[in-house]
Amino acid sequence: MFFQCLINAVKYVIVTSIVYAIALFYGWVTLISVSIKWFRTGNKFWYVKERTLPPRCLNDISYGRHAFIQLQDIRLHYVENGDRSKPLMLLVHGFPEFWFTWRKQLQHFSKTHWVVALDLRGYGDSDRPGRVSDYKMELLVQDIYTFVKALKRDKCILVGHDWGGAISWVVASTCPDLVEKLVILNAPHPSAMALKLKSSLQQFFKSWYIFFFQLRWIPELCYRTNDLLVFDKLFGDSISEEDMEGYKYNWAKKGAWTPPINYYRNILNAKLLLNPRVLPAVVAPSLIVWGENDLALEKELAELSRPYVRNLQIEYIPGASHFVQHDKPDLVNSVIEDFVR
Repeated sequence: MFFQCLINAVKYVIVTSIVYAIALFYGWVTLISVSIKWFRTGNKFWYVKERTLPPRCLNDISYGRHAFIQLQDIRLHYVENGDRSKPLMLLVHGFPEFWFTWRKQLQHFSKTHWVVALDLRGYGDSDRPGRVSDYKMELLVQDIYTFVKALKRDKCILVGHDWGGAISWVVASTCPDLVEKLVILNAPHPSAMALKLKSSLQQFFKSWYIFFFQLRWIPELCYRTNDLLVFDKLFGDSISEEDMEGYKYNWAKKGAWTPPINYYRNILNAKLLLNPRVLPAVVAPSLIVWGENDLALEKELAELSRPYVRNLQIEYIPGASHFVQHDKPDLVNSVIEDFVR
């Protein structure tokens, strides 16, 4: 028993050391890049425009009604649209987003569903707990479960993108009675992602940011540079100038970046890496919608998710990036509509 504990302790130290060694490498590369850009652009590099009032798009009544709900230990913000007597469709965003990423879906599906777009804990106008451990997967899953119950529903059509997709996979696996149908946008099943990271050097390098996010303060600092230029790079011309301001208004708030990055700071925990969680198969009918031009995730991850789902349909969207609901909203809505019908 003593020797087994010793071996486990050594493994823990080794894995932790490897993770932080890679994180420090990417940190130094990023700092060098930031320093060069700072030298070229001067103090403008650190400028963030003061945004005291939200742009009109964030209060557009066609997207829905803003509301808050108090769960056991956290208050969550959400936007709802449609008739509350209709089936519940719950939309769960990813990083770096908030409820606003679902504006086109809030409009479209309000005709047939009660559509609810949630701000996850730490995002948007939801509460922001201060500890890294406040963003463990167990708590994120619990938030979704208790949120649906607080809406006085026993089940929902669960739609998740990116981090929201990862959470939705676990919810569908561990709370099968809660999920009537599952829709995932550009988010592989967690088990498929874990295997791919171990077997594909290309995916490993594409996932560099996961290691970089293990560092404190530096990622948050980098994302605020050049008046949140990161959103111009992520979305380009796929959204309007006003919608872009909606994103920048939300993410320019003090402390906006740390809680969402804390999601990543939990997933490379040595204990979790050494003892990965085995999830039950997803039993709900499931759909993966995958933008083919995803720069962060390999396209084959969608197909690699199939062994973990009993009934899976995959639809690829040509010409769409990781943010497929931004790039091709009408096509994405049509695919989802056919599936949930």
